[in-house]
Amino acid sequence: MALPDSKVFCVLPWTHMCGSVDGVWGRCCVDSSMYHEEYYARQAEPDFTLKPDALGCAPLSRYSSANPDRVFGLPEAYNSPNLRRTRLAMLAGEPVEACSYCYARESAGGESYRQKALEFIAQDADVTELVAETATDGSVPGLPIYLDIRFGNSCNLKCIMCGYPVSSRWGLDQHPAWAPAHIDPYRDDEQLWSVLREHSGALRRVYFAGGEPFMQPGHFRLLDVLIDSGAAGHIRLAYNSNLTILPDGLFEKLARFRTVEIGASCDGIGATFEHIRVGARWEVFVRNLRVVRQHATMWLAVAPQRDNFLQLGDLISFAATEGIRVDLTNFVHWPSELCVQNLPEERKRAGIDYLTPHIADCQERGWSEAAEQLKMLRGFMLAAGPAAGR
Repeated sequence: MALPDSKVFCVLPWTHMCGSVDGVWGRCCVDSSMYHEEYYARQAEPDFTLKPDALGCAPLSRYSSANPDRVFGLPEAYNSPNLRRTRLAMLAGEPVEACSYCYARESAGGESYRQKALEFIAQDADVTELVAETATDGSVPGLPIYLDIRFGNSCNLKCIMCGYPVSSRWGLDQHPAWAPAHIDPYRDDEQLWSVLREHSGALRRVYFAGGEPFMQPGHFRLLDVLIDSGAAGHIRLAYNSNLTILPDGLFEKLARFRTVEIGASCDGIGATFEHIRVGARWEVFVRNLRVVRQHATMWLAVAPQRDNFLQLGDLISFAATEGIRVDLTNFVHWPSELCVQNLPEERKRAGIDYLTPHIADCQERGWSEAAEQLKMLRGFMLAAGPAAGR
């Protein structure tokens, strides 16, 4: 079976599962059906009803009591009714509502997770063979080779584009009385941990984000499971980390894995960095960056937005000086007031006046990747209509 040549096909439903910080299973981390932040804004505890197109929820999540027929362990979630329908729709060339975030990014000139996944999953699997194993009901054999489970929301920062429940630091200030600041629906799920141990030999890629992964006990427990099972040597680890905390013994564990890649959350230098990543200190970040790059492949994971798009040139220059690449493709969509697509026209004009010469400068210096990403940002800013998705 040849892979569908379409704008809706994504390899992730055949290879991947994501678990949100509050225990909802998703097609990936930008699956719009996973997120229910509106519940956490209510003063009285709501019924945590899942969206109709959500895959389901973990047994120990707050959603389980309101959705008893959609409580799944990892194996069941991987072949849940909605994920089977997703696979069949993609094979038929039909768009999937839960995947609207990627469609919107692509239509606005950005690079989507769908596009990136088609490239990096090919490092570890023959995607054509995986798709060919799809049954007529949309089910596939085995379990995912790629996992992204957010082991709770523990975080020490209060980034301006984040919020509760994703960050416990936000939760300390604003969580409702019925909800704890810290959430971790996976810590005591021994059935999940049993599956992870048994399934470790089939895994090829694990992604950690948060919260802040280097503060998550579940992150370290999974590393130990993979090391003790002998699976670590064939697993690629990928992280998104704010790099403000480097626990003792971290690098000894990471050295056991096939590869380690870390996207360091960084949205500006100096005061801009500290304004966006509230609670972080620039000098600590730079010091830790220089330590971590000795142990892992590094890049700066930037979230272009209202409060940094006129300082991105300084950040690109910093990255070049440090000899590290920069990823500018994760444009902020939410909160909507931070999205550059929603800026007043005069701010957009200022942005074009700023970005255009920086694109030319990057091209002259041979920083072609940064130049292309700035072009994407410029096109995204000028795209008609409000930003869609998260």
